[in-house]
Parts: sequence; structure tokens; C-alpha cells
Amino acid sequence: MSSLRKRQVSESDPLAKVQRRSRFTPAAQANVPAASTGGPTRRGVPRERSDQMEARVLDAAIDEFSEHGFAGARIERISQRAGTVDRMLYYYFGNKERLYQAVLEKIYADMIGAQRNFVMPDDPIEGMRQLVEHSWDHYVSHPDLVRLLMNENLLRGRHIRGSAQVQRTSFPLVETVSALLAAGQAKGVFRSDVSSEHMLMTIMSLGFFYLSNQYTCSTWIGADLMTPARRKAWRRHICDVVLQFLVPPGAVPPARKRAARRPKTAAVPGG
Repeated sequence: MSSLRKRQVSESDPLAKVQRRSRFTPAAQANVPAASTGGPTRRGVPRERSDQMEARVLDAAIDEFSEHGFAGARIERISQRAGTVDRMLYYYFGNKERLYQAVLEKIYADMIGAQRNFVMPDDPIEGMRQLVEHSWDHYVSHPDLVRLLMNENLLRGRHIRGSAQVQRTSFPLVETVSALLAAGQAKGVFRSDVSSEHMLMTIMSLGFFYLSNQYTCSTWIGADLMTPARRKAWRRHICDVVLQFLVPPGAVPPARKRAARRPKTAAVPGG
């Protein structure tokens, strides 16, 4: 084929035009790592070091977003807390919105991990009590979780709805509540007209509301709701609320059963 004919074919072939414009030869392109959605692809960066940087950025972002919300959070403050520069945040997460979504996915993953660690006792009454305590303790020990969920609800849940990771995740707490409720109903110690959905929402509401509204409620009640004594009393109270609600009609509440088993003390003369 003549050189003129080769040039005409080359000019009519779109692929040939792209290859001509590219700064890489085919051989060089073969050595470029493929893009991955699982993390950075920069050559020469050890995966372990990369994971550590991602973790530092996420921890710093959790602090920033929980303190200032999505709108008030600043990338430069996150990078300073993480001990890096702004461009590394964009390198790992693309933009501020994706970083915020990754933060939500992280706190959900931590909550799910805690739920999976819950060991369900054979006794459904004791199991339900421990589950209420477990849920409350997680909220108390993760104040960032409470603030971030409050902020996401102000945004009408648009970021959490856009997370494929959260959408395809099953929450162990749902299954645990259902299993405990079914076991208690089968033994006749829980009322039969209660749905697991209502029970789950009750348990979460009793814990979450107390913490999410601690500042306003402390103001109009006139007492600090977060003192150790008040937190301990509320923990005991929400267990009693849930368990007494579950008692079948005509049955004796669990707390009264325990009190009935206590030995009577002799009366003290003149007492």
C-alpha cells in the first residue's frame, strides 16, 4: 500500500486518531494500572500506607462533619486534622459530598459491627433487656453517630439514600429484635400483638431522643441529663419501659416477679 493510501486510511480511522493524539504508546499503556473503585491506584504507594491515610482522613472527617454538619464542614480543616493536604482528600474520595457519604458508611459499618457482637441469651426477657442496654450504650459511646444522623435527617437523607453500600446492608438489630420477640411470644412471656418494627423503633427512640435532645431538655428541665447518675437511671428506665410494655395482659411484670421472690424481713420493734 502506498504511503498516501496509508495516510488516508489512518485519517479515516477514529481509533488511529486517538492513538496518534495519546502521549502513551500501546506498550506504555499496557503498563498503566487499571482504575479501581476500591482505592487509590497511584503507582509506588504501598497499599498499607494508603489504607492508613484513608483511615486518618475518615477519622478527621467524622470529627469535622459531626461538629459542623455537611454545609459547615471545611476540607482544609479535615486535611489539617488528618496531617495531609487538600489534594489527597480529593485523590481518595473525589469531592466533599463523596467524603461525607463515606463518613456515613463508616458510622453505619461500626454500628452494624457492634450489633453483630451482641450475644443473644436463651431467656428472651433477659435478652430483650440486654439488647436495650446494648443499643443505649452504643449511642452513649458514639456521640458523633448521633450528631451525624441528626444532620443527615436535616438533609432529608439524600446522601444515605445514594449509598449503595448502606442500601444493600442488612442490620443485625432488626433480626435480633424479631428473634427475641418471637421467642418470647412462643413462651408466652411477651404479648402477641406487638410487631418487631414497632419494638425496634421504640428501643432506638428511647435511646436516641435522650442524647440528641440533651442540651435543650437539660435547659428546660433544669438539670444536666448527662451526669453518670442520670444516664444510669435512664438506662434502667428504658429497660423497664420496654419489658413492662411486652408483658401479656394479666401477667405479672418481670420487675415485680423479682421483688416477690425476695425474702421478707422481720419487723423491727418500734420501727
